Amino acid sequence: MPVDIVLSADRLVLPGLAVTVRSALENATSQLNIHVISSGLRDSDQDKLRRSWGHPNCGIVVFVEISKKHLQSFRSTAYLKSKTSYARYFVGDIFPRLDRCIYLDADLLVLCDLTEAFEMELDGNIAAAVRDICIRLKHDDPMLKRRLRLRDEKNYFNAGFMVMELNAWRREQLANKLVKLSIDRFDDFHSQDQDALNVVLEDRTRLMEVSWNTIQYEKPIPLAGNIVHLIGSVKPWHIRYKAKFCEAYYEEVIFKTFTSVLDRTEFRDWNPWNVWGLGAHKEWLVQLMPTGDMILGKLRRLSGRIPWITSPRIGL
Repeated sequence: MPVDIVLSADRLVLPGLAVTVRSALENATSQLNIHVISSGLRDSDQDKLRRSWGHPNCGIVVFVEISKKHLQSFRSTAYLKSKTSYARYFVGDIFPRLDRCIYLDADLLVLCDLTEAFEMELDGNIAAAVRDICIRLKHDDPMLKRRLRLRDEKNYFNAGFMVMELNAWRREQLANKLVKLSIDRFDDFHSQDQDALNVVLEDRTRLMEVSWNTIQYEKPIPLAGNIVHLIGSVKPWHIRYKAKFCEAYYEEVIFKTFTSVLDRTEFRDWNPWNVWGLGAHKEWLVQLMPTGDMILGKLRRLSGRIPWITSPRIGL
């Protein structure tokens, strides 16, 4: 049975997208059908990605553009400025023929076979995911519980890897619920769509073993058999990665593994502009620069709700 995977991406994560899918293909025992929700990817980008995924395990490759108006009213943060991950709300509507999928962030090393996760029983749940590292390390987080109004924050999951039961997603109109919740509680959700997903799917998510979404900071050895999540605002395709992650583990294990997969894609010559080191400074400045909704949100939190600062309803 083919495994349907879904990702969302803009041009900022092209190398990560190429590596995430290529690594999944190389470790699969089943055919993978790849569905990408695109936000501004050019035709030339799509062509390079298709060639990058030229592998015997690759089935169909589909790109669907999502309008920026569907994402513009969501919150961005200093840590996560891109809003493309919110596109996962709409997977069931964008791909109406899919009954189930595995959703992957575009910053993963998929070094295990996705077939097992795709075929697993969800025991009546709507999704499956792995507890977030903040909960795995602390065991509880009262501030998270209060902020999100959760009954039990111990099951808070990371949304970078999810098995999604899309028939239930559509039947219960979860896309509409997630959109409304994200707008109504704009100031409460710091981890973008992940917070909203945890609220809506509380007690309806099967929790999986850590190997399905282990974090690079946990320094897994060996990497094989894991999905390694390259969380952080600085990624291996950024100029600053080696400077930020200066421990030998990140250079000798994570960076080398990432670049070895990248070398088997059409992005093998990825070389960001860095004349006189100015590219690294540009990355740093772009990261520091606030977005418009970050500024408006800060004003609202400082002065109470300002009547003229509102967010329109959005959806497909």
